[in-house]
Amino acid sequence: MDPRDEWIRDLERRQDNIDPIRRIPNSARFSGTLINGNLSLNGVQRAGALFLGSIQLATGCAVVVNAILELRAGQAPEIVSLFYCPFTLWFGWRTAKNAIVNDPEKTRRIGAC
Repeated sequence: MDPRDEWIRDLERRQDNIDPIRRIPNSARFSGTLINGNLSLNGVQRAGALFLGSIQLATGCAVVVNAILELRAGQAPEIVSLFYCPFTLWFGWRTAKNAIVNDPEKTRRIGAC
């Protein structure tokens, strides 16, 4: 068998064998990398990270606006939104800030101290 064909079959086998248990840590690692900003990103990656951070910020702002509207209408805001909103705003802010600044050396200097 040709090594290239073997490599392609191995690649296809690994792609078909991704189960939900492995997706969760991969997603957490991806989000954590964007939030920490410890990788050097190229222009396209920075634009994508900025887009994801902006989406998270917009989601957090929408939850805040919804809570304010519910308070003005005399209703109590949902407890889930009160817990969800600060984290969403923080994640969005950190992701967008790290996409704009993108200084991975900063995190290495802080981690070394």
